[in-house]
Amino acid sequence: MSNAARLQAGALRYTAAGLGMVMFWLLLGEFAIAMRERSALPGALELLRRHHASDTTVSLLMSSVPALLGILLGPLVSYHSDRHRGRLGRRLPYLIAATPIGALAMVGLAACPWIGAWTDAMLGAWSPGLDQCVLIWFCLCWGIFECIAIMTLALYAGLVNDIIPFPLLGRFFAAVRVVSLGAGILFNYWLFPLTDTHLFEVLAGIGILFGVGSLWMCAMVKEGAYPPVAAGAPQRPGLAHVAREFAATCFAERRHLWVYAALMLAAVTFTPFNTFYQYYAASMGLSKTTLGELTAASYMASIVLALFIGAAADRWGALRVSLGILALYALVSGAGFMWVRDGAGFAWLYVAHVVVSGAYYTASASIPMALFPRLHFLQFNAAKDLMVGLATIATGLLQGPLLDWSGHDYSLTLVSAAALSAGGVMCLRKAGFANPPCMRPGGAAAAL
Repeated sequence: MSNAARLQAGALRYTAAGLGMVMFWLLLGEFAIAMRERSALPGALELLRRHHASDTTVSLLMSSVPALLGILLGPLVSYHSDRHRGRLGRRLPYLIAATPIGALAMVGLAACPWIGAWTDAMLGAWSPGLDQCVLIWFCLCWGIFECIAIMTLALYAGLVNDIIPFPLLGRFFAAVRVVSLGAGILFNYWLFPLTDTHLFEVLAGIGILFGVGSLWMCAMVKEGAYPPVAAGAPQRPGLAHVAREFAATCFAERRHLWVYAALMLAAVTFTPFNTFYQYYAASMGLSKTTLGELTAASYMASIVLALFIGAAADRWGALRVSLGILALYALVSGAGFMWVRDGAGFAWLYVAHVVVSGAYYTASASIPMALFPRLHFLQFNAAKDLMVGLATIATGLLQGPLLDWSGHDYSLTLVSAAALSAGGVMCLRKAGFANPPCMRPGGAAAAL
């Protein structure tokens, strides 16, 4: 492949130095997003634990509610973003509008204990109780936060797909993974232990960091020109029109259905353990400090692996590399369920979980870019997210009550991980057979 093709993305043509600067600003935005993502779940779990939320409540709020919001919001945002033609492009206007709201929502999450205490005092005898007041405010702020998180993650992926040359996507997403893991190390090693005594300061500070970093990225990158929207497309389509066109575009071909199924099963494979790993660790006698150190060490190992995995995905195809890693995770989760019985065993399991699941995320990041049409990429990606959302809702509705019924036996999260990852392996194989190596616009081959 010519060097010119490696430095071209749609209408954008770069010099090597110019592409390097674009990647730098995108990675700065990724750092801000990653700090938000790495801190939100642990911080939210700590708030819920302090205010005595049940496992069912935790499962619904951490898994099912975000998935439901994604199902409702993802297709709408993707449809309108793919068709938007403005002075700033089709991704940046939405990112610029959403970012300040997401930052404020995270500050609101941090302040929930204070707002809940004030509400409890104001209601007096009518109050449902301090914990319930805090949880009500938490649900409101968490809902807003998740809406913005869904939008920004989808739009960031669309922005990368539009402005980064396809032959470099595997290695770029390896760099994204490195930055994300670096943010995870920073949070888990230094900030996570502080959530016991300075939860408000940690969450509010990261909310501000997210707002500033994301807006800075938006100010420093630009999108290229896009082909005009198809003639006859309505200027202000109604919900029914959007739903019909979305379904007709994204679910018409069988080969895409195998991709959705594969990525759906792989995505929910990690959900149960990731939702309850803090509680699982505590039941095994691990302190927050130890868990934070294990997480930081796991991320360091993942950083080293990410560079090799990204290169392998560009060379041999993201789908093949992802399939092998997911099969390895099925073995890890099955072995963990059978043999982990104490804190030392859990430590090894946790490190293996973080490293192998992280390797899958790195390898699979460019699968949608390889298999979905570029012009309507965000719609196809939203269709995949919709399927993931439905599966996540089902998982959330089942896992919380099951864990409450089992007496908080968190090893059951490994049973579901083994079963779901095995299903993901089978669907990835089908997706590979249904999708032969394809060509992307500009002549870039997407080898599988």
